[in-house]
Amino acid sequence: MNDLLTPWQPTATDPFDLVKVGHLLRRAGFGGSLTQRRQLEQAGVTAAIAQLAGVATPAPPDETLLQDAIAFGDIERVRAFRVWLAQNAQQPLTQRVSYFWHGHFATSNTKLNDPRAMALQLATFDRLGLARFDELLAALCRDPALLRWLDNDVNTKAKPNENFARELFELFALGRGNYSEADIREAARCFTGWHVRDGQFFFHARLHDDGDKVLFGKSGRLTGDDVVAATVARRESAEFLADRWLRFFVHPEPERAEIDALAAVYEQTGRDVRATLTTLLASKLFFAPRALRAKVKSPADFVLGFVRALGARAAPVELAATMASLGETWCEPPSVEGWHGERAWLSPASWLLRVNFVADLLSGRTGKLAPDPERSFKRAEKPAEFARIAALLLLDGALRKEDAERLADVAAAHGADTRAAAHAVLHAAACLPEYQLA
Repeated sequence: MNDLLTPWQPTATDPFDLVKVGHLLRRAGFGGSLTQRRQLEQAGVTAAIAQLAGVATPAPPDETLLQDAIAFGDIERVRAFRVWLAQNAQQPLTQRVSYFWHGHFATSNTKLNDPRAMALQLATFDRLGLARFDELLAALCRDPALLRWLDNDVNTKAKPNENFARELFELFALGRGNYSEADIREAARCFTGWHVRDGQFFFHARLHDDGDKVLFGKSGRLTGDDVVAATVARRESAEFLADRWLRFFVHPEPERAEIDALAAVYEQTGRDVRATLTTLLASKLFFAPRALRAKVKSPADFVLGFVRALGARAAPVELAATMASLGETWCEPPSVEGWHGERAWLSPASWLLRVNFVADLLSGRTGKLAPDPERSFKRAEKPAEFARIAALLLLDGALRKEDAERLADVAAAHGADTRAAAHAVLHAAACLPEYQLA
């Protein structure tokens, strides 16, 4: 295995401490409480990764809750259900990867107007997001939401529509420059008749072109399944996905050697997503200083991460609405390219909205945070202790001296009012530049 992806081993000078645990939880999930972080710190890195990733295929989400989210035909309920799953995930990597695939196979209800189809697509990510990519891509090529989103439900032998095939190659599996226009035309023919009827995938044999086709230089009476098989087997697909995973889980600017190394692991594991990502999360590359606090928090990371860092719960509907106000409306990505993220998430206006969200949540003006984070400060007597606790809760204890002094001043301004001091110092900590980074 490439040295970049060999397992990272803690040492006396580079321990598996709260900073490393927090990094792992933010990248493999949506963060975690101080209690959870301390437990994982004691368990060690290998046990921590096993706990987050799971060692077997996780059970699907509660079917009753899924059907409840669908029943009212309300996309807001679907969004709230997804937030609830993210808040309560027992194996956080499952929800983290579903979040990744939602941005990758970016499908929007603004065109579909079909909350059921959106909910079922997201449930597919829960079920197959950590399986072999072959299985996931085959399922998505039969997914009613994606087929309709990319106009394949009007792709017929008489009038081929290339939209689905083009995005399959460009955005989902290969990346630009790794296919030809002829490949797109032939792939579109392969997917003719792959339609939707009564909300389900339906193969319309009469509208399917069953003639000979040539794809990536190979000919035959190819079908959509043949397109999937030929696409996932290409080295370019491995490199494309490796680049995407590195940007999402490690660093927004992966190097060529890193892409090659992860692509090789992906191929060696038989294109198994769980095995590939588990290797990545345990690696020297993942825990390298270059990766720590290297990514800008998305609205989901900021909103859900704040609540989870406090070991609390908040109303999923309110959290989903806040994420939307910050520019990330689940089930409604801005385009088929998904959310661009990183620095695009931050502007003076969005930063103000972020800090206002924290203030409103702590005060109760936006939903109710339970239990109240004041409980974490019960033993704090001096302003410096309030600053230390806030740093542990939100920044894994990593706080510059000058920032610690500022937080202590904030706490001191509220005198003996523990609740007000706790809320104020948490709000001030959430305003720090470091807290905007994942």
